[in-house]
Amino acid sequence: FDYNIEMAKQYGSFGLDTIDAWAGHWVLGKQFSSARWKPRLFLEYNYASGDADPNDGTRGTFDQLYPTAHGKYGIVDQVGWRNIHNPHIGLDLRPAKKLSINGGFHDYWLASARDGLYNTSSSVIARSPDGSAGRHVGEELEVYGLYSVSKTISFGAGYGQLFTGEFLNRTTRGHDYHYAYTTLTWLL
Repeated sequence: FDYNIEMAKQYGSFGLDTIDAWAGHWVLGKQFSSARWKPRLFLEYNYASGDADPNDGTRGTFDQLYPTAHGKYGIVDQVGWRNIHNPHIGLDLRPAKKLSINGGFHDYWLASARDGLYNTSSSVIARSPDGSAGRHVGEELEVYGLYSVSKTISFGAGYGQLFTGEFLNRTTRGHDYHYAYTTLTWLL
C-alpha cells in the first residue's frame, strides 16, 4: 500500500477582505507486484474551498498560488485546485519494462455553487453568482502512456475527455472537451 496526504491553510487579508481558505489532497494506492503488468489501483480525493458568499468580506476561495502540474486534476487541464471536490479513481499498468499505461476517472463538483470553476492557471472558466447553475461540473475519462527508449529519451501520448455536467451545461455551451497530446523527452 502507499498513501499521500497534502493539506494547506490560507489566512490573512486582501484589501478589506479577510482570507479563510484551505485545500487537501489524499491518495491511497495498492500495487499488485506479483501480478502480470504490476497493476496499481488508487483512490484519490482533491478538495479546495470556494467562496460561499462573495459579499461577506471573507475570501473563501483557495488560491493554488502556482499553476498545477499537468495531470494532477485530470489531463485535460480544465480544472484547477480552487473551489473543487474531485474524487478520482485510477489504474497504472506496466505491460513491459519500458512501457507504462495509466487511466482514470474524475468526477468534478464545485465546493461552493456561488463561486466559479477555475482552470489550472487559476482563470475563471464559468461562474454562477447566485448558485442556480448547480454544483456538478462533469466527469473526465483519461488514458495515457509513456515508453522509455533509453535513459534519456522517452515518448508519451494521452487522451482525455471531459463530459460536461449540470454546471457547465447551464453556464457555457455545454460541449464536451477532448484533449489529445504526444510528448518527446530528451534529457541532455
